[in-house]
Amino acid sequence: MAARLKNERLKDEGLKDDEKAWADYLITRVGLLLFCSILFISAFNIHPLFIQQDAAGVMDAGLSSLASYIEDVDSTSIQGAHYYTFDIDPDVTIDISSKYVSAYSDTKTGRVTRARALMTTFYPQNSLWDSRPGLLEAIADRCGGRTGLGENVLEAGDWQSINEMLDQAETELAQEPFVPDTMQPLVVEKVMVNIRTAEGVERRGVTIVYQ
Repeated sequence: MAARLKNERLKDEGLKDDEKAWADYLITRVGLLLFCSILFISAFNIHPLFIQQDAAGVMDAGLSSLASYIEDVDSTSIQGAHYYTFDIDPDVTIDISSKYVSAYSDTKTGRVTRARALMTTFYPQNSLWDSRPGLLEAIADRCGGRTGLGENVLEAGDWQSINEMLDQAETELAQEPFVPDTMQPLVVEKVMVNIRTAEGVERRGVTIVYQ
């Protein structure tokens, strides 16, 4: 009788061990399946992230190049036009206002937008002028026919009128930035004008951007 009870007890313990082993096996399998599922989902999420990061890096480099070029031209006191060639994907759209350059592109994973502020104020083409001749004409219209070129010197009070015009252009460009054709060169020009002051005739510059 005792032997029989012992055998049944051993049998029950064996069954419990088998059940425990199966439970451990199933838990391990479920854990592996969950882990693989997480990796699989992560792989699909990481790829789009890399696409956006790559696009952002390319746009940052392009904006930095353009901003540095404009700042270099603005820092000079020499009259002259300079031509900037875009080195950026044609699918990227560039916006230029008086203090910022920005870019955006629609990728497979959504729109990527980047922007860079400049250390100076410049003036892309707008409704008031679209080139150097247009700027000089706008100046003459506000300054009694004076352009500031050569002997046609601006009077001291003319500079206030010019600043008001530049402020108007800046406000317009903040709402509707200039969008250049990145397949064509961009003209960055420092326009120098002569203005009469109490100390004599001075040269002052306005940096414009146009195509």
